[in-house]
Amino acid sequence: MSRKPDSRFSLRLISLSGLIEGLAAGTIFISLPYSVGTLPAADAFSNWTETERIGLLISAFGMAMFLGQILAGRMARSMAPRRSLAVIGLAVCAVGTGGLVLAANFLHLVLLRIIQGFALALVIPTTASLLTAYSGPSSRGEALGFFSSAKTLGLALGPLAGGVLIGYFGRDNLGAVYGLGAGAILLACIPFFFLSSPDPTLLPDPDSRGPDAAARPDRLPGGSPLFNPGLALGAFVSASCATCLPVFQNEFADRLELGAFGIAIALSSMLLTRFLISWPVGRAADRIDEHNLIYAGLALLAGSTLLLGQAGSFPVLLLARIIMGIGMALFSVPALRIVSGDPESRDHTFRISLLTAAFSCGVGIGPLLTGLCAARLGFTAPFISWSLLSLATAGFIFISKPRRKTGNSSGGNPPGGNSNDEELPEPVSAGRETTG
Repeated sequence: MSRKPDSRFSLRLISLSGLIEGLAAGTIFISLPYSVGTLPAADAFSNWTETERIGLLISAFGMAMFLGQILAGRMARSMAPRRSLAVIGLAVCAVGTGGLVLAANFLHLVLLRIIQGFALALVIPTTASLLTAYSGPSSRGEALGFFSSAKTLGLALGPLAGGVLIGYFGRDNLGAVYGLGAGAILLACIPFFFLSSPDPTLLPDPDSRGPDAAARPDRLPGGSPLFNPGLALGAFVSASCATCLPVFQNEFADRLELGAFGIAIALSSMLLTRFLISWPVGRAADRIDEHNLIYAGLALLAGSTLLLGQAGSFPVLLLARIIMGIGMALFSVPALRIVSGDPESRDHTFRISLLTAAFSCGVGIGPLLTGLCAARLGFTAPFISWSLLSLATAGFIFISKPRRKTGNSSGGNPPGGNSNDEELPEPVSAGRETTG
């Protein structure tokens, strides 16, 4: 069998796993606040309000993912095939999710979410590493964008599925929801066992790939930097902007007189927007300089976050979230493509993990900073602060951008080499194939 069909099939399988895992994650996410409200707080959190406990649960998960992804990147340097880490992570996450059925108090929820965070931390960078290993330089952004669309679709549909399941089983029987979620996560392991063989592995010596390796336009002179501080800061800021609405969910509901369904639409609108445009953004990143897309994404994040803080009606709130979804896609897919160059390097997965860990750090710390800023300076202060920081981050990335000797973007083909012209399936058609 030729390499192209194998790679194409493997990319579909990895995206299918992301779709299933995202669906399960979204279902669990919407169910947890109900568990926080019904389970005893435990002695250590007896003086905490329900909102504070929910915030801690979100932050604990995010910080576990932050620390775990750095560890996962290190582990992937000496462990091959990389899909083994993804399967282990999904299996452990399924066990942690099943454990939610037995949680007797809030402390148990926190500990189990920390386990889930560490487990998923094994999956995220290794999955991105596999995607880049199965795709060529000319289609790497397209592969990452296609997977991002599939994963985001699952995250967007998850809360809807969770709402249906909670309505069917009732809020007092969330164990059934968590049990189904654990089963779905185990199901997400299966596609990894059908990846084409041999599985892409990390070469022990990154300098042994021949003289043409250094001449590739998608590799900076001297090799790709292990850590990109500008992109890491951008990932942190983008995650913090995206979590502003969940932090002030109750405030927006009171201000705009919105019910639970209206808030759910506002929350899902950003994810659905990312689903629609992540794949086209990935294709664009294969053809133009990724940095231009990143600048546009951070600018849109700045404008949408500022607009979100000034929203006085539901249409304005919805518009802000849609623009934010566009900004998130314009930043995340090109940024991931930049750090995903040189898939044969021993540090490839670790380099990806540093970027994804920065995003998880924003998920974990961003809401705390947002709440603290609002308590000290007022409701609109965090929206203004994150907007300004988004623009400052764009400027920092522009100033610190490495200058190439060639005029090609990092998505070009090797001089005199053959481009990988294989086409990935459109996200919507792939969704029909995988869900049918």
